[in-house]
Amino acid sequence: MVMAPVEIETSLKAICPRKDLFAAVQIVGHAVTGRSSLPILGHILIQSEGNSLRLLATDLELGISCRLPAHIEEPGSLTAPSKPIAEVLGNLPDKSEVALSVDRSYTTRIHCEKSDYKILGLRPEEYPRLPEVKDTTWFKISQSVLKEMIRQTLFAVSMDDGRAVLTGIYMEFQETSLRFVATDTHRLAVKDTTLSEGRGSQNAIIPSRAMIELTRLLSDSAGDVTVTLSPTQIRFDMPGEDQIQIISRLIEGQYPNYSRVVPSECSRTIKTDTAPLLSAVRRASIVAKDATNANRVVLRTEQNSSLILTAENQMVGSAFEELEASCEGEPIQIAFNAKYLMDVLSVFEEESITIELTEPLRPGVLKPVIPPKQEDDIPSSKPAGKYLCVLMPMQLA
Repeated sequence: MVMAPVEIETSLKAICPRKDLFAAVQIVGHAVTGRSSLPILGHILIQSEGNSLRLLATDLELGISCRLPAHIEEPGSLTAPSKPIAEVLGNLPDKSEVALSVDRSYTTRIHCEKSDYKILGLRPEEYPRLPEVKDTTWFKISQSVLKEMIRQTLFAVSMDDGRAVLTGIYMEFQETSLRFVATDTHRLAVKDTTLSEGRGSQNAIIPSRAMIELTRLLSDSAGDVTVTLSPTQIRFDMPGEDQIQIISRLIEGQYPNYSRVVPSECSRTIKTDTAPLLSAVRRASIVAKDATNANRVVLRTEQNSSLILTAENQMVGSAFEELEASCEGEPIQIAFNAKYLMDVLSVFEEESITIELTEPLRPGVLKPVIPPKQEDDIPSSKPAGKYLCVLMPMQLA
């Protein structure tokens, strides 16, 4: 993330509600990691912007900014260390106003009722500004749809920094279509949706940290997020008067050809209810855990209406679960990692799922069962779009 110093004045006097300022400090403070060797990156920049204050924080990989209305007595700017200012504001009287000011030694003064604090700051001129992301490639997406797309893919992102391209969500954008993909080589999650408004096309790998911070800010309320892309950066502009903006550096590299992992056909299918299956796997995983962290549960079809789950640990015991299910094809016995199963089952919104299988040592595909739409149905508030998760099986014990 290429940065340049912000050209700003070093004086500021402003008054605003404590609650609003504290909320803004908490929002942007998530961009402060504390791992940087540059002291200025441990600070939050606060500067006047018309009749409001603009707060900004960055670690040069991720940047977050927002604004809040304020009475500006004297325009200018200041920096203050993220943690101390957040803790002070968090412990001041709730329904009160805060007076912010800064002196020539860059010391921030926080005055609230009979409380007065001075926090040592740094030169605001040294603070880096967020990079500009030109709006040649962009799209709009509702908060609820974006939140659901992240939730249904983020769990499959790799934690191995050795393969950086797998540590983010792969995004394929083309005018009116959007796809999120995540994999750690043991599982693969793919979520599609249709966009009502957008321009251009681009594929990009978005760091998981940026997606986590974005999820914190997304809600189920109305309003679209505007997503803008450049070859190296992505920007998310949130709806609302606080004008929250997240800018992240994209991960460089070639994402693997994930489509080769998705089986093109299946010879066996299992349809069952999501919640009972999740509960059964959760219970069986208690027994499945062992010293090697195998966490193996075995799924077995029996006749046409039963799904059997078993787990065994020589040091603990065994588990047996029987579920009602609609099974098609020859009987099969296949093992999966219980944690991986629980991760994907936890993000399904639908009441029923289908598990598509071929052989005991070939990947299984989990898909939601979408109820058929009726003409007089009330439009669903749930995000639309195809979704699937591929799980690699384990060796049968």
